[in-house]
Amino acid sequence: MFKQLTDLPADILGFEARGKLTAEDYETVLMPAMDAAVTKGPVRLLFVMPEGFHGMEMGAMRDDLMFGLKHFRDFRKFAFVTDDETLASLTRNFAFMIPAETRVFSVAERDQAVSWLQA
Repeated sequence: MFKQLTDLPADILGFEARGKLTAEDYETVLMPAMDAAVTKGPVRLLFVMPEGFHGMEMGAMRDDLMFGLKHFRDFRKFAFVTDDETLASLTRNFAFMIPAETRVFSVAERDQAVSWLQA
């Protein structure tokens, strides 16, 4: 499930993912918030994936691809927060494909991620 984070500065859009992501999560939480945010310009995105993430359903994978294609150039900065070293490594290794400055932070470094997004 996606949860939009509400404890962030106004210029940062943030989400937390837990459990197993579904297409409904994308369609009712992530996509509407992103569509609204891009009307104000490039987005600074904080994506937190703490312990307890269990993957994605097939429909969520499709929506993730569609989200990425639709908003490919809509990001100014992307901070990915996780303690899962596999996901952190994948993000670092494929960051060159994201047309925004991208950094990975541990869960303990969440506040640093927010500060970096604001800089």
